[in-house]
Amino acid sequence: MIYIADTHTLLWFLSEDNQLSIRSKQIFEKVESGDGIMVIPTIVLAELMALCERKSCKEIYRRIIEKISEGENYNAYALDLNVVKAAENLTSLKDIHDRMIAATAQILEAPIITRDRIIKKHKVDIIW
Repeated sequence: MIYIADTHTLLWFLSEDNQLSIRSKQIFEKVESGDGIMVIPTIVLAELMALCERKSCKEIYRRIIEKISEGENYNAYALDLNVVKAAENLTSLKDIHDRMIAATAQILEAPIITRDRIIKKHKVDIIW
């Protein structure tokens, strides 16, 4: 199965933060064991980079880049014209990052691993 990672859930998993729900943690662990694919929109990578620079967690950012580079169970998904076009229909999402993440989820027909209450109200599957 394919899953979409939201910025904070990805950070919480990699930093072993207890803010991550049990269900979300189980999905990340499934992906780690080779059972599933975690897709990370490039907008999430950019947001994670900025967040890690502010919070001094650059090692976490490097780890996810490494996982994507290895190309096994983590894949980056480009912010391309198709994503932007899909986002046109998500006008009720005001945050541009959330909008692009939700558009990616719609294109891939995959659930987003997120606790974001605003995204939960829109036309995408959410796992928390």
